Amino acid sequence: MIKNLDKERFKPFLISLRDGRMKKDFEEITNLYLLKKKFKFDLAILLGLIRIIKKEKPDILHTFMFTSNTWGRLVGIICKIPVIIASERSVDLWKKWYHKLIDRFLLKFTDKIICNSEEVKNIYLKKTKGDRRKFLVIYNGIEIEEYEKIKENYRLKEEFGIKNEKIILTGGRLSFEKNLETFLYVAKKVKERFSYVKFFIVGEGEEEERLKKLAENLNIKDSVIFTGYRNDLPELIKISDIVVLISLWEGMPNLIIEGMICKKPVICTKIGGGKEIIKDGENGFLVDPDDEEVIKEKILFLLKNDEKCKIMGEKGYNFAKKTFSLKNMVENYQNLYIELLKRE
Repeated sequence: MIKNLDKERFKPFLISLRDGRMKKDFEEITNLYLLKKKFKFDLAILLGLIRIIKKEKPDILHTFMFTSNTWGRLVGIICKIPVIIASERSVDLWKKWYHKLIDRFLLKFTDKIICNSEEVKNIYLKKTKGDRRKFLVIYNGIEIEEYEKIKENYRLKEEFGIKNEKIILTGGRLSFEKNLETFLYVAKKVKERFSYVKFFIVGEGEEEERLKKLAENLNIKDSVIFTGYRNDLPELIKISDIVVLISLWEGMPNLIIEGMICKKPVICTKIGGGKEIIKDGENGFLVDPDDEEVIKEKILFLLKNDEKCKIMGEKGYNFAKKTFSLKNMVENYQNLYIELLKRE
């Protein structure tokens, strides 16, 4: 979004509470302030935010995710920023009563809450008991044209020792909510019925070592490839045969959208935005995240039905191209910014 905003109308800058892999990417396109948040209640962050806001004097403050939504909106209130926008990106089943209390309190001082799916919007309406008019859904945008240029990279298959095997890919941060333990149990069952298959787990996170140990205990270590962090995920999707995401909670699952754009059949959990983008049995399959048998059967069905995979992939691509345009996403944000500024 920052990269594609109309720079004649908007002058964006970014504040990140922590360092991360995308630091250089953001430095290339905008003015980046990096606050090295050390622990949960780091009051130095509050002072750092106030200092930056007083220097930049923004007309709009737009925050993302719970920590930034909390600290950012507090500073927005203190510094009297004209327009305050927060973003909710997941159904966030992890939140305790006090998180909900914070969200409910800060909503009073927030002009808009942007959600990335109708499911997220409805859940937060219920949690906060807020004014429905304050909530708006803007779907994620993907650089579809860039994905369409990607060709199947056979050197990637060589890198991971893939010969004639089918590839099932999942990914994201290797954390509890991604439900990767269930994915590994399903992988074992699939492997028992379909031997020519490899499982890609793309990403890194706190669960990585435990998951590797589980793969070893299940005797599927040689069939499961932990790729670690990759900046070529679209190319990995392109060489894969099926994209799977069986998270315990999600907002709008980008991995599934990317799978669709790459014309891959997708299997997704029934939680979050997956229900809004998948018509079960047409452009993908919807599953319960804890139903190993059904997930296994859907994977096996696709592994054995190349024609169905092709049809699903085409339908998914057509839907994603129409629904998740980056241009539309940026225009929606820009129109919202202008509308809210006019109210001031």
